[in-house]
Amino acid sequence: MRVKTIFAVFLFSAVLAAAQEKKENESTTVSVVGYLRDAGCVHRSPQVVKPLPNGCLEACVRAGSPLVLLTKNEQVYHPISKKIPDVDIRSELLPYAGKLVKITGRMFDRGGSRAIAVEHIEVVSD
Repeated sequence: MRVKTIFAVFLFSAVLAAAQEKKENESTTVSVVGYLRDAGCVHRSPQVVKPLPNGCLEACVRAGSPLVLLTKNEQVYHPISKKIPDVDIRSELLPYAGKLVKITGRMFDRGGSRAIAVEHIEVVSD
Protein backbone atom coordinates (compact mmCIF):
# COMPACT_ATOMS: atom_id res chain seq x y z
CA MET A 1 0.00 0.00 0.00
CA ARG A 2 2.82 2.39 0.88
CA VAL A 3 4.46 1.82 -2.53
CA LYS A 4 1.20 2.70 -4.29
CA THR A 5 0.90 5.91 -2.29
CA ILE A 6 4.48 6.92 -3.09
CA PHE A 7 3.92 6.08 -6.77
CA ALA A 8 0.68 8.13 -6.83
CA VAL A 9 2.42 11.15 -5.28
CA PHE A 10 5.31 10.82 -7.73
CA LEU A 11 2.92 10.54 -10.70
CA PHE A 12 0.89 13.55 -9.53
CA SER A 13 4.09 15.60 -9.12
CA ALA A 14 5.29 14.65 -12.61
CA VAL A 15 1.95 15.62 -14.18
CA LEU A 16 1.93 18.92 -12.28
CA ALA A 17 5.50 19.71 -13.38
CA ALA A 18 4.67 18.92 -17.03
CA ALA A 19 1.60 21.16 -16.90
CA GLN A 20 3.67 24.00 -15.43
CA GLU A 21 6.38 23.57 -18.09
CA LYS A 22 3.79 23.72 -20.86
CA LYS A 23 2.32 26.91 -19.39
CA GLU A 24 5.77 28.56 -19.27
CA ASN A 25 6.46 27.64 -22.92
CA GLU A 26 3.13 28.94 -24.23
CA SER A 27 3.25 32.10 -26.28
CA THR A 28 0.67 34.69 -27.18
CA THR A 29 -0.38 35.79 -30.66
CA VAL A 30 0.02 39.56 -30.92
CA SER A 31 0.23 42.35 -33.47
CA VAL A 32 3.15 44.73 -32.99
CA VAL A 33 3.63 48.00 -34.88
CA GLY A 34 7.10 49.45 -35.36
CA TYR A 35 9.87 50.30 -37.77
CA LEU A 36 11.75 47.40 -39.33
CA ARG A 37 15.30 48.52 -38.67
CA ASP A 38 18.87 47.27 -38.72
CA ALA A 39 19.89 46.04 -35.28
CA GLY A 40 23.20 47.90 -35.21
CA CYS A 41 21.73 51.39 -35.46
CA VAL A 42 18.85 50.56 -33.12
CA HIS A 43 21.32 49.80 -30.35
CA ARG A 44 24.07 52.30 -31.25
CA SER A 45 21.75 55.27 -31.81
CA PRO A 46 18.98 54.96 -29.20
CA GLN A 47 17.79 58.52 -29.81
CA VAL A 48 16.60 57.57 -33.32
CA VAL A 49 13.34 55.60 -33.62
CA LYS A 50 12.34 56.32 -37.23
CA PRO A 51 15.10 55.55 -39.77
CA LEU A 52 16.97 58.61 -40.99
CA PRO A 53 16.89 59.39 -44.73
CA ASN A 54 20.70 59.42 -44.90
CA GLY A 55 21.17 55.96 -46.40
CA CYS A 56 22.53 54.46 -43.18
CA LEU A 57 19.81 51.84 -42.90
CA GLU A 58 20.25 50.73 -46.49
CA ALA A 59 24.04 50.47 -46.09
CA CYS A 60 23.73 48.44 -42.89
CA VAL A 61 21.13 46.12 -44.41
CA ARG A 62 23.30 45.59 -47.53
CA ALA A 63 26.21 44.76 -45.23
CA GLY A 64 24.13 42.06 -43.52
CA SER A 65 22.97 43.69 -40.29
CA PRO A 66 20.12 41.69 -38.71
CA LEU A 67 16.66 43.24 -38.90
CA VAL A 68 14.64 44.03 -35.78
CA LEU A 69 11.29 45.65 -35.12
CA LEU A 70 11.54 48.84 -33.06
CA THR A 71 8.25 50.13 -31.64
CA LYS A 72 7.56 53.80 -31.02
CA ASN A 73 7.90 53.16 -27.28
CA GLU A 74 11.36 51.66 -27.99
CA GLN A 75 10.60 47.96 -27.50
CA VAL A 76 12.79 45.74 -29.69
CA TYR A 77 11.45 42.51 -31.21
CA HIS A 78 13.54 40.01 -33.14
CA PRO A 79 11.56 38.61 -36.08
CA ILE A 80 11.85 34.83 -36.35
CA SER A 81 10.16 32.30 -38.60
CA LYS A 82 7.02 30.48 -37.54
CA LYS A 83 8.65 27.14 -38.41
CA ILE A 84 10.59 24.72 -36.25
CA PRO A 85 13.43 24.34 -36.89
CA ASP A 86 13.71 28.06 -37.48
CA VAL A 87 14.45 29.14 -41.05
CA ASP A 88 15.93 32.35 -42.42
CA ILE A 89 13.19 34.91 -43.19
CA ARG A 90 15.50 37.82 -44.03
CA SER A 91 14.52 37.78 -47.73
CA GLU A 92 10.85 38.10 -46.73
CA LEU A 93 11.64 41.05 -44.46
CA LEU A 94 13.93 43.04 -46.80
CA PRO A 95 11.12 44.74 -48.80
CA TYR A 96 9.88 46.21 -45.50
CA ALA A 97 13.23 47.52 -44.21
CA GLY A 98 12.90 51.09 -42.97
CA LYS A 99 9.10 51.06 -43.11
CA LEU A 100 6.50 51.27 -40.38
CA VAL A 101 4.94 47.81 -40.32
CA LYS A 102 2.55 45.69 -38.32
CA ILE A 103 3.77 42.16 -37.66
CA THR A 104 1.32 39.58 -36.38
CA GLY A 105 2.53 36.36 -34.83
CA ARG A 106 3.34 34.50 -31.66
CA MET A 107 5.43 36.47 -29.21
CA PHE A 108 8.19 34.95 -27.10
CA ASP A 109 9.95 36.63 -24.19
CA ARG A 110 13.10 35.32 -22.54
CA GLY A 111 15.40 37.18 -20.21
CA GLY A 112 14.17 40.55 -21.47
CA SER A 113 14.67 39.64 -25.13
CA ARG A 114 11.53 39.55 -27.27
CA ALA A 115 10.93 37.66 -30.49
CA ILE A 116 7.94 37.49 -32.78
CA ALA A 117 7.31 34.56 -35.11
CA VAL A 118 6.19 36.34 -38.28
CA GLU A 119 2.86 35.04 -39.54
CA HIS A 120 1.80 38.25 -41.33
CA ILE A 121 3.52 41.54 -42.08
CA GLU A 122 2.03 44.66 -43.63
CA VAL A 123 2.98 48.32 -44.07
CA VAL A 124 0.93 50.75 -41.99
CA SER A 125 0.60 54.50 -42.32
CA ASP A 126 2.51 56.81 -40.00
